Formats: sequence, C-alpha cells, structure tokens
Amino acid sequence: MSRKGLWVAAVVVIVSNVFALGRTAANRVGEPEATLDLTERELRQAPRETENTAMGLRLTWIDPAANAQEPGWFDAAKLAEIGFDCSRPVTAENASHYRTQPPRSTYAVLENEGAAWQRYLAAPPAGAERDVLERQSHLVLIDVGHDPWALRVRYPNRRRTVIVPAIAGMAFVNDGKRTPFVRGRVNVTYPMELNVPRHLRPVLESMPPGARSAFNRRFDRPGQPLADAPHYRVTVKWGRSLEPWIESVQATGQTFAP
Repeated sequence: MSRKGLWVAAVVVIVSNVFALGRTAANRVGEPEATLDLTERELRQAPRETENTAMGLRLTWIDPAANAQEPGWFDAAKLAEIGFDCSRPVTAENASHYRTQPPRSTYAVLENEGAAWQRYLAAPPAGAERDVLERQSHLVLIDVGHDPWALRVRYPNRRRTVIVPAIAGMAFVNDGKRTPFVRGRVNVTYPMELNVPRHLRPVLESMPPGARSAFNRRFDRPGQPLADAPHYRVTVKWGRSLEPWIESVQATGQTFAP
C-alpha cells in the first residue's frame, strides 16, 4: 500500500473511533432509559476463545407462552400492529400466506421479576420443577410494538421493564384438532451479548468452570452441584439509543462450586 493509502486508512480508523465514542457519549447523556439489576440467571457468561481477551455476558429471557396452545397476547391483532399481513382468514387454505411472511424488526418489552414472572411460577409448564424454573431467567417477554416511546408510556417503570430492539416472526398453528390460529414469537433481541469492561471482570474471572455451568444444567454432576442462588449481580443501564452498558458487577456471597 502506498504512503497516501496508509494515511487514508489511518484517517478512516480515527474518524470511525471518534464517531463511535460520540455515539456512546450521546447514548449515555441524561437519565438512563432503563436500569435493571440482573443476575447470573439473566446474564450468562459467554464462551471465551483462548485468543480472545474480551468478556461478554449473554442476555437471556423467557417467553412463557412460547409453546402455548392458544394465541395469547401475541395474536393476529398484535402481529398486524407490527407490520404482518393478517388480512386473510386464518384457515388451512391460507396457511402458505401466513407461513411465508418474513420476520419483522420491532421492539420488545422485557419485565424483570414482575407480575408476568409470578404468573409463570403460579402456572408452570407441565412437568416443570420449581427449582429448575427458579434457575431460569426472571426476565420475561410481555409485549412488542413498533414505537419504543409509546411502549415506554405504556410501561413507565424504568427499574422493572426495558425496551429493546428485536426480531419477531409469525407461527401458523394447525394441528387438526382445533381452529387454526397465528401467534407471534420474538426470535432474538439486541444486543445479544453485553461487553464486560476490564475493570469489572474480577468477580466473573474468579468463578471456576463448575460454577459457570451451574445454571445451565438440569441435574447435579459429581463435584458440580447445581447453584441454589446466583453467584453475581449486574447493574445494566440502557441509554437514549436503547444501547446497554454494564454499570457494576458484584458477587452475591454464594459459594462457588468446585
């Protein structure tokens, strides 16, 4: 590469970095859009490659109605609200119309340890054990919409609910035993992984592998018992651009499994 080319490349890198820093600063101006205190249940440590020095926590949440036998709140009307074409009758003849529609960008509302979580515990899936449910994320999908600011008006508690960019799809359900119906499902929320700043890593780096997997297993393993409580608590803030950052990481006092 010529000297001129090197200079151009260097300028591009500098401008990109300045732009990224400016965007980060703008996102964090003023009061956070939301602040949640999450735990190991909701933020699992992402696998780390040997050569990768970054550390990430994957945001996990649940949709209690994912396998429901009825549309629930994410019905045809809600699907139409976020851009799906639900104008045709929901019949077997129109199955292709509903099954071939591509996913849509939207916004999802996640509620942490709120009424939706309590309802889920009160009416758990068949065969589910309470201690297993308790180790799942307590962050629950409760709504979607195309306008995040309208959603915030509907869900004003910024310490309990967060609004995040998401991708939603539509399922056409026809098992031959009942009237066909459509229901929505959130396929993914963004960002899927949160970067842990270097100065906040000591608590997480002190966890042995057995402790890290304690919330991902259903049964005990020899020398690696299931965790009774989360090992760490994380305060996450979302800014004006709905982009999150980790504010703090604290140990909960739970003894690490060997």
